[in-house]
Amino acid sequence: MKSDSDLGSRIRALRLSRQLSLAEVAAGTGVSEATMSRIETGHSQVSAPHLYGLAQMFGVEIADFFQEDSPLRGRRSLTRAGEGAAFATPRLEARLIAGDLRQKAMHPFVNRTTAHDPAQVGGLLAHAGEEYLHVLQGPLIFVSESYTPLRLETGDSLYFDATDPHAYLTEQGAEAVFLVVSSAISPHPLAKDAPS
Repeated sequence: MKSDSDLGSRIRALRLSRQLSLAEVAAGTGVSEATMSRIETGHSQVSAPHLYGLAQMFGVEIADFFQEDSPLRGRRSLTRAGEGAAFATPRLEARLIAGDLRQKAMHPFVNRTTAHDPAQVGGLLAHAGEEYLHVLQGPLIFVSESYTPLRLETGDSLYFDATDPHAYLTEQGAEAVFLVVSSAISPHPLAKDAPS
């Protein structure tokens, strides 16, 4: 799994390569300058929505935060079991799938959560685009602002509008593993998900 300091160093390198100040990145992503500094030095985790916003601001793919630029630009990607860049956010653990493909319309992740209360993940989060999820190991409790909580079991799937604030949870003492495919990378309303 990529350490916070490795990820922070990569974010810093990308920022400096674009000759951007911390203040400019903070203003462009909605993350405070102090938080950006802590992320770059490995003293704070970066959330998945922050990665999305940084990727858009830097003009890179999320995979660029986890690996050096690959000379291969094919339109097929194989990710074997256990492969893919792994990272943890305050909301969940995630593994980036198909990270070697650039400029793709879908962004797949295999996620894990043990959280059983929205407060454990910083509440509900909305972002641009649509998501498809498929439960690999349940139960998964899908909580959204517009609907009552939905219990999904292994093999169940759900397609939804990601602009509806949502969170992924499981039962107390359980772990849920699920595939999420997001259709968009864009800045998100980040205030409630920002590392402190």
